[in-house]
Amino acid sequence: MKLRYRIIFFIIGLIGIGILLWRADLPNINWSIVFSLDSLLLLIVLCVLWIFIYVVHTICYKIILKEESKKVPFFSMLKIVASGFALNNVTPAGLVGGEPYRIMELKRFCSTEKATSSTLSFTLVYTFGHILLWITSSIIFLVKLCLGLKVSLWISIFILSSGGVLLGLFILFVVCRKNGFAYPMMKFLCKIPLIKKKLIPVVEKNKNSYIEIDNNIREFRNTPLRFIVCLSMQFFTRLLEALEYFLLFFFFARNFGYTPHFHEGILIIGVASLIGNILFIIPMQASTREGGMVIALSFLLASETAIKEVSVGIGLLFRIREFLFIVVGIIMVLISKRKKEDKQIEKQDKDGEASETP
Repeated sequence: MKLRYRIIFFIIGLIGIGILLWRADLPNINWSIVFSLDSLLLLIVLCVLWIFIYVVHTICYKIILKEESKKVPFFSMLKIVASGFALNNVTPAGLVGGEPYRIMELKRFCSTEKATSSTLSFTLVYTFGHILLWITSSIIFLVKLCLGLKVSLWISIFILSSGGVLLGLFILFVVCRKNGFAYPMMKFLCKIPLIKKKLIPVVEKNKNSYIEIDNNIREFRNTPLRFIVCLSMQFFTRLLEALEYFLLFFFFARNFGYTPHFHEGILIIGVASLIGNILFIIPMQASTREGGMVIALSFLLASETAIKEVSVGIGLLFRIREFLFIVVGIIMVLISKRKKEDKQIEKQDKDGEASETP
């Protein structure tokens, strides 16, 4: 990727980090929770856990790339994955920063069509990994309801109906996996009055590229073993994320005499991330994820004091860990192992522009 594009993505990341710090209300944070020795050790454990999660994501991405994965060094792929997640976290609605960045970075190693289709395929299995987590969380919630869990009717309806809708979408995707995505979407956009005049010539010109992207995605989706392996890896990463919540819950709930189980970590992250993704327009799911977490903790802890202190402790350490990875990811946007190659590409572009100038 050209240096100027890296700088643009870097600036977007810095703006997002600035907004997050501004919204964090730093003076009112209970820093004594963070600077205790046990909390720092737990934070280190969580960081190691997330490094492993990013490694699994990277392996999944390389499986999707198939033969082209040999052209992408593992650390370069890891950097692309980590930076993409960081950009997604600091941009409203997500995916508006990370996915274009990943495509532009991968274009250094493979064709534009392959970079686009592999990124869309990774996003696809990543999304369905989330859906499987939410379905699992809904099943756990249903089992707890049957065992006598006391929850308000409206919350029960919301969680169970969400789980049912997501299960239906997953089944629909598995059954109807032969259709394309890129070209049908562009054809649909060409029907919108305000943009169709300018968009139709572009779509017609790049029709073959869109079809190739669709073919690559279709080939991935219709290769059962590769698709199942990647989807399983994504679900596994969600279970690792649930492990983070379980460790945080265990760390703070022990002060109130409560011993959590791992499935409760799945329930907490399922409810928290579901509400956070419903309100996806907010960067980093600020406050929405915490709201979902408080709802989930109210199922498990009887005391309001315990719910408040445990949720504050979990939210604080979780956000610090997340913020550290965002900062590292944004910094990595400017790091390239192929600086010489990028300079060469920029020089060729400039020479090309100079030759076209009369």
